[in-house]
Amino acid sequence: MNIFFSNSAQNDVVNTVKYISRDKPKAAKKWAIEIKRSIQNLSDFPRLGRIVPEFSDENIRELVKGQYRIVYKIDIETNTIAILAVHHSKKPLA
Repeated sequence: MNIFFSNSAQNDVVNTVKYISRDKPKAAKKWAIEIKRSIQNLSDFPRLGRIVPEFSDENIRELVKGQYRIVYKIDIETNTIAILAVHHSKKPLA
């Protein structure tokens, strides 16, 4: 499956890397690499993540990586996965 990021998800990643790198540049780089690896796995295993409880839609799923949620939507018809958000688990989705 092809994977793409929404503008919001791209901003989430950029802002998180900036935030982490203020105090720990190496940790920010490591975090970005781990997020990228997790997302790449979705290409072969799109249903790897759990259904997002807030939506109860089997095509809206999430991977939890540390304290961050990677929320994505599977579109079987177009063979794509849209990364919708990458944010801290303490923040609400809405």
